[in-house]
Amino acid sequence: MTAWTPKLTNVKGRNGTTGTGVFVDAGGVVTFTAQIVARTETAAATDAGFGLTLPVPAKSGVRIVFPLSLDGRDADRGVWTGEGQIYAGSDGKTIDRLRVTGTSNGAAVQNVTHLYGNTEGATEAEIITVSGSYVRA
Repeated sequence: MTAWTPKLTNVKGRNGTTGTGVFVDAGGVVTFTAQIVARTETAAATDAGFGLTLPVPAKSGVRIVFPLSLDGRDADRGVWTGEGQIYAGSDGKTIDRLRVTGTSNGAAVQNVTHLYGNTEGATEAEIITVSGSYVRA
């Protein structure tokens, strides 16, 4: 496995997150796990929410959905499941959207647009984990 540093995309102002990740690139398929830790409050630049860099670009023109978990830790004391999406129109360099289940609309997935980090009573950081495999560019 090779280490890499994933980063959030579509961040407004200061990015209060750190990222760690590992991946394997074999036979044209990349398998990865990325973890983003929100140490301080971080907001998305638009309501489209955060995206995430990939270790190796994915094949463009293919829609891919990855499993995602958001551990709210002390901010909300919960773990939410969701998805990271690469859209068919994407250039394949990033995961376009990070989305988790919400509390409204029948638990529909909603864009992750804000991480509390160390604000609003949180004593430990929020953690986003995304894993999966995709065909490399």
